[in-house]
Amino acid sequence: MPEPGVFISYARDTKPLAESLSRALEERGISSWAGFKDLQPGQRWREEVERALKDAGSFLILVGPDSSPGPYVQAEWQAALTQAWSDPHKILIPIVFGAAEPPPFLRNWVPLRVDAGTEPSKWILRVVDALASRRTEVAERASPDAQAERIERWQEIGRAARLLKESEPGSETPAGL
Repeated sequence: MPEPGVFISYARDTKPLAESLSRALEERGISSWAGFKDLQPGQRWREEVERALKDAGSFLILVGPDSSPGPYVQAEWQAALTQAWSDPHKILIPIVFGAAEPPPFLRNWVPLRVDAGTEPSKWILRVVDALASRRTEVAERASPDAQAERIERWQEIGRAARLLKESEPGSETPAGL
């Protein structure tokens, strides 16, 4: 059975980086899913993203210095986080370029930081290495107790997110994911 692929989520400013990353992963035999290459006219966006997230084994969230995620990207990020918290075999790695700061919901995840001027072949190799090492770590620690703890923590985060949303009048958070 083939290894689950990598879901790449990106904001507009990191699309060229996502394209380079996707190509490099595919050249190394690692399947990847990214909206710019896998979403086709006439498809239902949400259904396709949910299917890809469910099928993926790893999630890479690209955050650039000018990333201003719109509602679709926010929905992807939230759904990837939900998948990573609910399945101990799934891996989430934020990739932060330059002086960018990850969005608040990713601040508890250790990012892979990339200097903005780094040659793509070098930072992509770091991503591949990080994916390989995280897969090994996840395989070694995937116990039922660990999964129960993750689910409990995810529920706590969900409650905190709902409270935060309720406290911010006029906030628009995509629903359903």
